[in-house]
Amino acid sequence: LVPWVFAKWLQDKFGVKMYFQLTDDEKFWAKKDMTLEKTSQFALENALDFIALGFKPENTKIIIDTKNIRTLYPIAAEVAKRINFSNTKAVFGFKNETNVGMIFYTSLQSAPCFIEDMPVLIPFGVDQDPHFRITRDVAPKINKPKPALIHNIMVPALGGPKGKMSASNENETIYTTDSPEVVKKKINKYAFSGGQPDIEEHRKKGGNPDIDVSYQYLRIFFEPDDKKLKQIHDDYKSGKMLTGELKQILIEKINKFLTPHQQKREKARDQLDKFLLKD
Repeated sequence: LVPWVFAKWLQDKFGVKMYFQLTDDEKFWAKKDMTLEKTSQFALENALDFIALGFKPENTKIIIDTKNIRTLYPIAAEVAKRINFSNTKAVFGFKNETNVGMIFYTSLQSAPCFIEDMPVLIPFGVDQDPHFRITRDVAPKINKPKPALIHNIMVPALGGPKGKMSASNENETIYTTDSPEVVKKKINKYAFSGGQPDIEEHRKKGGNPDIDVSYQYLRIFFEPDDKKLKQIHDDYKSGKMLTGELKQILIEKINKFLTPHQQKREKARDQLDKFLLKD
């Protein structure tokens, strides 16, 4: 959600036009046991979350790769002609076993950048950076302006700051459809703690907010007030605040966000057609 919320802010402030690409093809190519039916359903579910954030339909179009290939493919073909396999192999570590879809994918992901002949800004998770660096290299070769990039921080998995949140691992991820009870259970049971083994030691030594997932979620998304965030940071680090108390703050924040979001998400089903790009 982080890049989407930022994109929504940009649209509100500057009235920008937004193209939101749903890469159902990439998910299909990346996992052997995945079907196109499943990835198409995932794409539509993501679209509901996106619409629920309040984007304006007159300035927003949702692109689903497999559904909008008529629009995307001519552009992707131009991009693909300027990318050689040696380059993509070096960037992504492709092997002989890599399917051709994954090798071609960067060309398709680049296409929305060039639908219109104007400067483009792309907010995205930092893990997508290699694709868009190639896109920037290709842009002048097809007489298009280089897209500007803004890297969004990756939200860590519940299990610890070394991994990123992934929809494929239910215990590592908070879903936008999770009930308040499920959110509470996941945070209490799975959210990695930077606290000490027991209360006495925690009061004495304090916790480490830099590795505590609950604090990181507050920092990245759920606590917009910097003064409150600093107070939580200092209280936790000093030992004044316990891990359970920190988790409770996060649980309340998440559920406060998700409850109205889920209501808007259901209403978005009736709005979906307004947002989908028509080839």
